[in-house]
Amino acid sequence: MFTQVSGFPAPQVQGPFMEVMVDQVFAEVWNRPGLTRKERRWISLTCVAAAGIGDALAIHVGGALSSGDISIEELREFVTHFAAYAGYPKASLLHTTVERVWAQQKG
Repeated sequence: MFTQVSGFPAPQVQGPFMEVMVDQVFAEVWNRPGLTRKERRWISLTCVAAAGIGDALAIHVGGALSSGDISIEELREFVTHFAAYAGYPKASLLHTTVERVWAQQKG
């Protein structure tokens, strides 16, 4: 599931933290019933964007775009909606990340 979510192969497990992250988050949480993968993407994107963690945000944006689960148009609308609720400074990081990742993926 890691590859489907992130868009790249799982890293070599190095230590207990990575083992738990890969096993719990990607093997268990992303495979639970009740939400679609797209719904889980929106939740993850919101949480990571709200935390302001650029590297993780780029991974989630890249995975959402490369999988086709979320379109660039949807992500751009998400940035606008996110700004209204989380504030413009955090939305600025989200906007910059979305546009950078989109540019990298398309060309």
